Amino acid sequence: MSILKRYLTLVFLLASYTLPAYSQMAFPQNPITIVVPYGPGGGADFFARTIGPKMSEKLGQPIIVENKAGGGTAIAASDVARAKPDGYRIILGDVSTFSTNPYLYQRLSYDPRDLTSITLAGRSPYLLLVNPKVHPQNTVGEFVAAIQKSPPGTISYGSAGNGGPSHLAAEMFTRAAGVNLIHIAYRGSGPALPDLLSGQIGMMFMDYAPAKAQLDGGKLRALAVTSIDTSPALPGLPPIASIYPGYEAWFWTALAAPKGTPTAIIDKIRDAYSAAINDPETRKRLIESGIEPVQSSSKDMDAYIKSEANRLGKIIKQAGIQLD
Repeated sequence: MSILKRYLTLVFLLASYTLPAYSQMAFPQNPITIVVPYGPGGGADFFARTIGPKMSEKLGQPIIVENKAGGGTAIAASDVARAKPDGYRIILGDVSTFSTNPYLYQRLSYDPRDLTSITLAGRSPYLLLVNPKVHPQNTVGEFVAAIQKSPPGTISYGSAGNGGPSHLAAEMFTRAAGVNLIHIAYRGSGPALPDLLSGQIGMMFMDYAPAKAQLDGGKLRALAVTSIDTSPALPGLPPIASIYPGYEAWFWTALAAPKGTPTAIIDKIRDAYSAAINDPETRKRLIESGIEPVQSSSKDMDAYIKSEANRLGKIIKQAGIQLD
């Protein structure tokens, strides 16, 4: 082999090793899309749109929030799992996306293992909300007593999706309280809210962010919170656990990218997320809306996903919830 050919071969080999590394170091060079698996107006949508601007500042590129509702988050998860693993399309999934869908679907359109963990994101307790014109009770005890006196099959509640976290929160509540309610599933909290306000449904478990304005205006009433302790956003609201010990339910979210996304890119996105939730104004806005911003390593996120799958999988099996 001539000296020129050897030189060209060496240049080619060096380029093949250095170009991918350079590409990762240069990330991002285009806008990044965060796919939210619910419609506009819900807690996940609020969270993504709140952290997006500060993440954009850190990364130097626009953050686009895309709502892709349906299938218990499976439509959005399938979309991101099949996307190019370059960091430009990620998902703000939730407990359904990562932990419970494998228990709910026999034929799931994606494999959670095809999503690479970035970080745990926000978590919110649910509020047990009622329309006061439909349910004028002021406490959980009074509400349960009223349900028990009503004819079976006459009281309904809404959820943000069949088999979703708000549905499971209600399922745990009905079992703890020993009551029967009719479940009506919606495509997210946003679409359910008008029916709750109109009295089409009288009760729902919903996170604080999408309900805040209606609570402040007196159109909805919160009877209890689903965390073990009181919520900083509503310190006077008792937890359901004070009446039914051990009751606990959260709506939690996490960021993930397609499997195979380089570690260097995952780290950059996590750093941008960390900068966003540690910005004083952004953090204040989240906490005032009932969202606790959290962060984690990819490894810790994987461990949490597994523990939630074990805990909630048992509830799904006991309730016999199947979506296909």
